[in-house]
Amino acid sequence: MNALTPNIVAPSSDKCRIEAHPWNTFTATRNRMASNCASSPSLLSKLAGRSDYSVQARVAENDSTDSATLERLSLSDSSEVRAAVAQNEHTLRSTVLTLAEDLSSDVRYALAENAGTNMALLELLSLDENPYVQGRAIRTKARVLADEAYLTACGRA
Repeated sequence: MNALTPNIVAPSSDKCRIEAHPWNTFTATRNRMASNCASSPSLLSKLAGRSDYSVQARVAENDSTDSATLERLSLSDSSEVRAAVAQNEHTLRSTVLTLAEDLSSDVRYALAENAGTNMALLELLSLDENPYVQGRAIRTKARVLADEAYLTACGRA
């Protein structure tokens, strides 16, 4: 059973009824608030500190989340949350450098997948011990270079 699944309770009669628990509603509401681009950075910071990993991951994905909250979330026990921090363009360079050395290959992969990642860091990730991280970093570098070449050819760079 996950946080969004209601409990099935067998009452004294033969029929079953669904009993909604407040935490189900709260988690769903927090996920919606955490995903909402109109949520304020202060609300996102509160959600990041008082919620479960699914809500923290939505906060880390939100473009309105400030860099201080992202830095705090980068220390999460959840690799899903840290990977979401790696994908956010507002993550500070110092935090990104820490995430590049994360024990979880999923976090390093998310960083290698991010087209906003510094080319020197993508080069480092292309030498990662995990072949999936290596390949993703190489493909991201190629995509970024191709985009830059296209913009230069169009006179937009």
